[in-house]
Amino acid sequence: MADVVSAVHYLATRADQVALLDYLDEPRAVSLHRWPVLPSQSETLHRDDALITEQVMVVHRDLGTAMPNLPGHKAMEAANRSGLFNRLNWERLRPGPGESLVDSNASPVLLWTPGAVVGSAIYLSAIGSQADAMGAVSPEYETWVRRVMGWVRRRGTKVWGLERHGIRPDLDIRLAIVSNVYAMPGALAALEHGGYGTAQ
Repeated sequence: MADVVSAVHYLATRADQVALLDYLDEPRAVSLHRWPVLPSQSETLHRDDALITEQVMVVHRDLGTAMPNLPGHKAMEAANRSGLFNRLNWERLRPGPGESLVDSNASPVLLWTPGAVVGSAIYLSAIGSQADAMGAVSPEYETWVRRVMGWVRRRGTKVWGLERHGIRPDLDIRLAIVSNVYAMPGALAALEHGGYGTAQ
């Protein structure tokens, strides 16, 4: 799972993920795309394909689109942590002709990592922003990100965090992270009936 700078982590069934996409008003208000390589022509993912894609970019049409990041661009050449990771990602992913990387600090987009359900295993999901400072992208973007993460927290039930086993000792959660993790309604029911939460 990608390290999302500001995100909510959660466990979800397919029905829970569909409810999230409905809340986001996909496909009317938002579109889904692969992350982090931007093709020369925008490719939109159908939600069924997005649900089995490791990293998905969520674009809100009213807030703008993803900004490209290429060698020579300020974001790529920056002498900070962000610039270093941009250069490492460029070398690792090797985008083809006409392709670029997402400029996380200039793009009003969400990074969504939808976890799968395989048998009794419910894999960890996350949704949030990769921007170092969301407000620097735009105040409207920051509001949207916080609203989406808040929806997941309100709809979900906290099942993991700093207190770890003291939160829901009756549930089988196999995670090494200390971040709060929320189980969406379908996932919570599955956990209560013998399922277990785990990382990718």
